[in-house]
Amino acid sequence: VLSAFSTAAGITILTSQIKDVLGIKIPRSKYWWETVKDLVLTVDETHVPTFIMGLTILVVLLTLKYWKSAGSAEKRGKHLIWRFFPKNKSSLAFRSLKLVADLSSLLAVLTGGLWAWAYRAAGVEGVKLVGTVQTDGLTAGLPGEGYYSELFGDSTLFVSAATIAVVGFLESVAVGGKFAAMSKYIFDPNQELIALGLANLASSFVSGFPVTGGFSRSAVNVTFGATSLLSVVISSLLVLLAVYILLPAIALLPLASMAPIIIQGAIVFIDVHEFKVAFRSYPGEFLVMLATLIVSLALTVKEGLLAGFVCSVLKTLYEIANPNLALVGEIDGNFRDMRYFPEARQAPNAVVVRMDAQVHFANSGKLKEFALKAVQVRESMGSTIKYVIIDGKSVNNIDLTGCQMLEGLAEALSSRKQILIVANLKAPIAALLHASGVHKHILKNGGQLCLDLNEAIDLISEPSPDWSSAEEKVTLLVATRGSLLKTNSSGCMSTKVTKVDPAPVQEP
Repeated sequence: VLSAFSTAAGITILTSQIKDVLGIKIPRSKYWWETVKDLVLTVDETHVPTFIMGLTILVVLLTLKYWKSAGSAEKRGKHLIWRFFPKNKSSLAFRSLKLVADLSSLLAVLTGGLWAWAYRAAGVEGVKLVGTVQTDGLTAGLPGEGYYSELFGDSTLFVSAATIAVVGFLESVAVGGKFAAMSKYIFDPNQELIALGLANLASSFVSGFPVTGGFSRSAVNVTFGATSLLSVVISSLLVLLAVYILLPAIALLPLASMAPIIIQGAIVFIDVHEFKVAFRSYPGEFLVMLATLIVSLALTVKEGLLAGFVCSVLKTLYEIANPNLALVGEIDGNFRDMRYFPEARQAPNAVVVRMDAQVHFANSGKLKEFALKAVQVRESMGSTIKYVIIDGKSVNNIDLTGCQMLEGLAEALSSRKQILIVANLKAPIAALLHASGVHKHILKNGGQLCLDLNEAIDLISEPSPDWSSAEEKVTLLVATRGSLLKTNSSGCMSTKVTKVDPAPVQEP
C-alpha cells in the first residue's frame, strides 16, 4: 500500500510541475486526470524559451543524480554513458563533479535566475517568475480567535480539524515508512506523531496552516543526500531568512528553474520495481497496489490511501479464512505437500492433512471439510481409511471454535468407524486442548493426541496400536509447561534488577 501510495504521490507531484517546465498556464485541479487533460489541451501554447530552460536544467539534474549513484569505477567503465564521465573516486575531476552534484539544487536555482536575467536583457518575454510575495512575516497570536464558540457547536470545525490531523498523520507515516524502507533505517510512527503534534502546536501561535510531512520536500531531501535532522534545521532557517530578506531576489527566479528540482525529487517516489515484483510473486499484493494507485490517480492520494487500507484488510481477512491446506505424504522421513512432492508415500490406512495457519472461527470449518473430503477421495480410489491425522506442525494457536471443530470431527469420524489423531502438537496447543477438555472428547471417540507425527504413523501401522506411551508424553509435556509457567511467574516477581551500563553506540 505504501509503495503504491508513494508512487501515486510521485506521479501527481511530477505532473503538477510540467506546466512550469512548459511555460503554460492551466488552472489548479483537484484530480490528477484533470491536470493531464489540461496539459494535453494547452501543450500547443508551450513557451519555447521557458521549455528550453526547464528541460536543460532537468536533464542536467537527472544526469548528475544518476551519475552520482552509478556505482564502482568498474561499473561506470562498462556503462554506455558513464564511461565518458570521471570514474576514479579519488581524482580531482570526480570530487569536483560530485560537489557539483551535491549542490545541484542550489546551482539549478542560481543558473535559472541568471538565465532569466539573460532572457530579459535580450528582450525575451513570457518567462514566468515567482513574483512578488506579500507577507508581514511571522505574526504571533493566540490560535482560534473567534472560533472557540464554534469548535463544538453546529460548525464542522472540530470534524474538519480531526480529519486533517488523521490524514496528515497517515500521509506523513506513509512517506516516512517509504524512505525508511529505501534507506534501511528504523522508523517510529509514534515519534512522528509527537513531532507533528508539537509542530502544529507551535504553528498555531503564528497563524500557520496544518503541518504534515511534505512529499516534495522529503523527496528533494533524499535526492540530494540528506541523512540527518540538520538538513531540516538548515532548510527552516533558510525559509525564515527568505521571508525577511530574500523575497525580492526570489521574486525574480523563474518557475522553470525550480520545477525540475521537484520533478527530480518526485521521481524517487515512483517505484515500478515493487509493482513488477508483486506482479510476479504476489498477485494479491499486486491487486491491492493497483487499486491504491488507480484510486489515488482517479481521486486523490487520500482516498487512495483509504482504498489501499480497506483492500489490504480485506485481503488479510480472505487469507485468514482461506489458509493453505495440504494433503501430506512421507519422503525421506519428512512429510511434504503431495501437490509439490507427488512421489511422497501416503499411509495405506490413513490420510494426513495439514493447515498452515492458526485454527480459529474463520477457517476451522475449512479444515474439517478438507479432512473429510480427503477421506472421501482416498476411499473412492479403493483405499480403506481408518485414521485421519491432523499435522499440527504449523498450528500455534486455536480458539474455542477450533476446539469445537475438533470435537465435531472426532464424532463424525467415530460414527464412520474412523479415528482422529492430532499429531505434531506444540506445548501451548497440547496444554490448551487439555485445559478445554477437548482431549477427553477426542479420547472418548477413540481418537488420540500425539507429539510426534512419525510416531503416530508407526503406531497406526500396527494391528493393535498401544497409545499409552504417546499419551504419557503429551501429559508430561503439558505438566512440564505448567511448571515452567509457574516458575517463570514467581521468578519474575523475585528477580533482582541489576543496572548494566549500556555499550557505547557508534554514530552512523
